Amino acid sequence: MPEKDNNLTSEEMESMAKEAITIWWSTVVKAVVMSSNSPEMRKILHAFLSSAVTEMVRTQGSKRTLELMGPIMRSGGKKAAVRALEEHEIVDRDGIAISSLIDLWEGALGVRGEIVEKSEIAVVKVAKQCPFANQPPELCSLFGKFVDGFCEVINPEYGWCQTHRMSDGDKECRWVCKKED
Repeated sequence: MPEKDNNLTSEEMESMAKEAITIWWSTVVKAVVMSSNSPEMRKILHAFLSSAVTEMVRTQGSKRTLELMGPIMRSGGKKAAVRALEEHEIVDRDGIAISSLIDLWEGALGVRGEIVEKSEIAVVKVAKQCPFANQPPELCSLFGKFVDGFCEVINPEYGWCQTHRMSDGDKECRWVCKKED
């Protein structure tokens, strides 16, 4: 039997890796939300995410990690949004609705905080407890890319940003979901 040539170009390999990571991340988010009452699952997820990002930063550097993973996380956020729209009755698509879903995910991850401002224009959340507080700040940046993709699908008029991060040395985490100008 003749031997098949299975050589892939580096572009093909990178494309396949990005797709695999996107599928993985979407699956992880769904698993976390579905098992949010499981402290064991949260511990496993925290350890895995922290280890994966720490190792990437160590071997690739911060800038390269964000360049490689940022688009993948954004794509994962878009896929999660599509799935959320298919699986749940999401009637309102304003900042309050988007923030409620982000708050749900954070709660499933073990982030503890409260919404301190809520209007149709902007929602602000402050968290004083975060299991990722002592982890690389790139982990939070990548979560932000995921949320960017999510917002883009749910309602592109809204954006999301982190203004304070414990992983950067701040005393609290703070994010804002607001209608873009």
